[in-house]
Amino acid sequence: MIAIALGIGLVTLAAGLATGSIAFLWNPEAIAIVVGGSLIAAAAGSTPRHLAETIKLLPALISRQPNAMSIAQWWIATNTAWRREGISALQQFIGTAPSPSAATILQFCADGFDPDEIARLTEQLLTTNAERYQRAIVFFRRIAGYAPTMGIVGTVIGLASALASGGDSATLLLQRIGFAFSATLWGLVTANFLWLPIAQRFESMLQEQRTIDRLHVEAARLVASGSTPLLTRYRLATLLPDTQQQQLLDHDATISSSAVVGSVTHQ
Repeated sequence: MIAIALGIGLVTLAAGLATGSIAFLWNPEAIAIVVGGSLIAAAAGSTPRHLAETIKLLPALISRQPNAMSIAQWWIATNTAWRREGISALQQFIGTAPSPSAATILQFCADGFDPDEIARLTEQLLTTNAERYQRAIVFFRRIAGYAPTMGIVGTVIGLASALASGGDSATLLLQRIGFAFSATLWGLVTANFLWLPIAQRFESMLQEQRTIDRLHVEAARLVASGSTPLLTRYRLATLLPDTQQQQLLDHDATISSSAVVGSVTHQ
């Protein structure tokens, strides 16, 4: 979001340096036509349910999302607790889940479904979540497509108004014409510095989510089948980016070493 603000600020600065003033940019009518018209046109092509889902995703743009490394560590800790304490440990870990999806998947395990059924339910859940992101990407790209057109509509309206009420003053007429063209500028600026960056941000989040989804599916299958924490650790490490694989293994090796030292000390 900081990058979006910097981009809009750069355009404002360039306009001020070119014209000596940025007053012409403040055109409430143009902004209303460009932003409002683009949103309405895009919403007209979406169902109310899909529109509501997209609105619910907006807070994710500025909130911190769990990364693949933390997800893997959580699943390893969950598996370790399950093998030590049984099903009751899963119920406790549901409350510490790093995301609603993780909590739901762990609930599948706690309910005692077989591994294949858990894997199938997990894939269905994650596919539904990914589709929400994909619809949000399409929605904001659609807004970006409408924005320049709405800017032209605002410019045409402004030109028609200027020519109709320009009177005998050429200076006033030119001012109104320049004012009218600010609508085109707003259309281009919002498309390229607001709507498209938001769509791209959702696309980046979707790519990150797909890595996490693979972790969830594999971890759920391993936990439900009773795999050891060591096997879970190595299997999940293979799904992480190269820079994080050794970090996960080293992290768990440190924990294992500490546990061994502690057990020897108590003997």
